[in-house]
Amino acid sequence: MNETPEDPKTVSRRSVLRGVGYGAALAASAPILAACSSGSGGGGTSTSPSPGDTANSPSGKIVIGSFQDPAMKPFREVYVKKFTEQTGIQVDYQETAYDTWYQNSKSDGLQKTGAYDIYVMDDNWVPEYAAGGIIQSLDKLGLKVNPNILPKGLDQGYWPPRSGPKLAAFKDMTPELFALVIIDDVNMLYYNKNHFDAPPKTWDDIYTAMKSKATPPNLYGWAARGVKGNPVVMTYLPLLNSYGGNFANDDWTPGFAGAEGVGALERLMTFLPYMSPSTPEMDTDQETGLLLQGKAMALTEYTGTAVSAVDNPDSSKVVGMIDFATTPSQVKAGPAIGTFICGIASGAPNVEAAKAFLEWFTSDEIQTDFARSGGSAAVTSTALSDSEAVSKYRWLPAIADSVNNAVPKPRTPDEPKFEDILGTQINLAIVEALAQKGNYTQIATAHLKTAADQMQAVLDQNKSVYFG
Repeated sequence: MNETPEDPKTVSRRSVLRGVGYGAALAASAPILAACSSGSGGGGTSTSPSPGDTANSPSGKIVIGSFQDPAMKPFREVYVKKFTEQTGIQVDYQETAYDTWYQNSKSDGLQKTGAYDIYVMDDNWVPEYAAGGIIQSLDKLGLKVNPNILPKGLDQGYWPPRSGPKLAAFKDMTPELFALVIIDDVNMLYYNKNHFDAPPKTWDDIYTAMKSKATPPNLYGWAARGVKGNPVVMTYLPLLNSYGGNFANDDWTPGFAGAEGVGALERLMTFLPYMSPSTPEMDTDQETGLLLQGKAMALTEYTGTAVSAVDNPDSSKVVGMIDFATTPSQVKAGPAIGTFICGIASGAPNVEAAKAFLEWFTSDEIQTDFARSGGSAAVTSTALSDSEAVSKYRWLPAIADSVNNAVPKPRTPDEPKFEDILGTQINLAIVEALAQKGNYTQIATAHLKTAADQMQAVLDQNKSVYFG
């Protein structure tokens, strides 16, 4: 069933089955333990002067490597050039496909070839890259962190993590900052205000509205990514988190198979009579296409996915009709977060200029300019609350609220594998629920238990990594 016209566009990292090769290459987390045995991550491999050495101002050239993603366009086309204009430091910006860049940057960092100074990374690369010495400790390098960076975004760059479950070898180590957030990509609620009497606060509010106003197939009450793996997990996590469940508990046991996780998946299933029957095959383009055509009342998605399209008359039939909020609550709000994040390569030839770039781009001045020019997911509170920026881009306060309420995914190189396990079972559960048109509790319980058992098997295979 093809309900939306094709909309060819550059593929977002959120549409990639992340971890193809990444999770497989790390089926056991032995590389992390090997890295641990030789030191506390990349900080010991620094090629930079000591943090107190200020004899020379940064100069010369840096090379920034990245994966391809539409969200990087302003960074690449505007701010890289602006940095050179303001500092005289030349920037060679290179990008390639997501999986290729993961492999290339990993190889460069392990071999310390010096081909790059800065890696633009997905935040779920940080555990492997920090523990394996692929990137350097920014704390040890003396990088000055802007105190106005939203803390939940900043947290994604720490290794070991400052909260949540920790790998056994790192549980007693002091967290250090190894990577700096440059774009806060986070789940938030997109809703058509013509269909809601007030901004929806809870999942119950969403359900009540769709029951009274949805008229499928002309108007669906909810649109969602249902493809197995990462897409459907990103649909489920804001529900799971809001119901008080966890992807992984602090003791590394799966946290989604109990009453909270079952209740969250049941609530999603109650939406199914008001959703497209194609949901199990839908990804980002299809769900946002329904919203932009005025055929969906609401959805949750990442910040960079649709904010630039909702008011564009070339792509949207709902110009001015879409409003934004953090994802709905049940016992709390719980949007998933996934940042674009930068590390300094272990063999970086120009560490001082790399530090200067990261400090410059995350400064209040540049972040405010970034927000005012449509760089939607700025990383500082000052930028996201700037009155001039907010007057043009009404979604900025919702981004800040979502980041401040965000719940991180488990910090382990096996996380993409866990997403694949959980996402496969949720997809199957949705297919079964659509076919049976009921029996939601039993279906949710069975499939979440299967996912938990499979995730526990991976944890048990790597018992020393997770439990010591």
